[in-house]
Amino acid sequence: MCMKRNFQRGKMKWQIQIQTFLKYEYRNAWNQFYTARKLSLGCKQNLRKFVTVKSAPPWNILFFGTDEFSLQSLKALHREQQTRGVIGRLDVVSVSLKKIVPAVRRYCYKEGLTLQDWPVVVPHGIYDIGIVVSFGHLIPSSIIEAFPLGILNIHGSLLPRWRGAAPVIHALLNNDQETGITLMKIEPHRFDVGKIVSKIAIPIAWDTKSGALTNHLAEVGAQQLISVLHDLPRKLQTASPQSEEGITKAPKVNEGTAKIHWNHYTCSNIQARYRALDDRFPLWTLWHGTQVKLRGMVMQEEWSCHPLHEDNKAMEVKDYKESEGRVSNEIESAAKDKECSVTEFFSKSNQKGLLINEWQTMKSTVKHRNLSEESSEKTVNHKISLGKPLPGTIVFNKKLKVLSIRCLDGWVNFCQVVIKGRKVMSAQDFYNGFVSKAPKDLQKFN
Repeated sequence: MCMKRNFQRGKMKWQIQIQTFLKYEYRNAWNQFYTARKLSLGCKQNLRKFVTVKSAPPWNILFFGTDEFSLQSLKALHREQQTRGVIGRLDVVSVSLKKIVPAVRRYCYKEGLTLQDWPVVVPHGIYDIGIVVSFGHLIPSSIIEAFPLGILNIHGSLLPRWRGAAPVIHALLNNDQETGITLMKIEPHRFDVGKIVSKIAIPIAWDTKSGALTNHLAEVGAQQLISVLHDLPRKLQTASPQSEEGITKAPKVNEGTAKIHWNHYTCSNIQARYRALDDRFPLWTLWHGTQVKLRGMVMQEEWSCHPLHEDNKAMEVKDYKESEGRVSNEIESAAKDKECSVTEFFSKSNQKGLLINEWQTMKSTVKHRNLSEESSEKTVNHKISLGKPLPGTIVFNKKLKVLSIRCLDGWVNFCQVVIKGRKVMSAQDFYNGFVSKAPKDLQKFN
């Protein structure tokens, strides 16, 4: 019995010694870690003080980019590095995607440029300046502070108009007559709010679509970047804050934005959506519950020659809900009774509960409507003799060989139709194979 008690006492003593030893080692390790961390922070702060800010090229650059838009700037930087000596070191940061290899990564693999995956740690004093182009990630202050000259961003709009991820799309959605390229300094915590280093305006042709405009802006942005790098210290010194007026947002869009609501969209609305979205999200509607994509719109210059909003405010892009608006025929007839356009009718009636942006129309009379509308109207008169055609009504225009579809204030024409699971169909094939076989009162899109 005594031996058993002595054994238990010895065991308890041994456990106490082990615990005491572990506590000591833990406290010692923690103190060493805390001291090392404090010293490292102090070294970083001291390093920032002693890092010299260069006043002349060659510049050591870390480039942040992903897509085709940013690739144009990277190519320009690479060419400049190889030829003129304005650029010294050029490294790249890009994202890694599961399904596709981004354009910037492909170029780095091909040309042998040093590539780092995001997120990244940037050491102080290695690079002079950072360049961000269509990167899609917010750069934290810890990275911004690693560059003595800061970080420049190339943005595809005339800031502060169209801050956000889709400036080109929103410029076209609103029938803007010009856009441009803005080079600005990156600020922490917020997108597109930094000081403007350089800005150049680009006119938008009435029939320009988003793909062509994006490519043009990418080229202009790359040229402007190289120009700024040649005179970088002065450009940074003369950078000016953005205006607090005229701020608009350009958030991402999705396939839902491309749906056509025939009761609520004017010819100008539909054409603006076609120009803005067709290269990414083709316009679509429903044929008896089946999704149908409309391609090859016959565009009219007069539908794009004026901004959709006279006060130059941005149109809110959202999927329109049927319950949020009035019946289009009632509004159109009320406007005619007052001998004014739909826009003027809304201004006079001041119906704040309506989505006014979706009802904007150009101030024009019937005599100013396009020739294709008149041709479609004649065709419709042969087929529909009673009353005015309802929005969504489909007619095949034999002269133009297009589908003519009634919207809020007129007719729009499309050359091709794509039904899910089928090949691209001509307007005539779709009309003969689907529309003509439906009853007269059902020959319309939902």
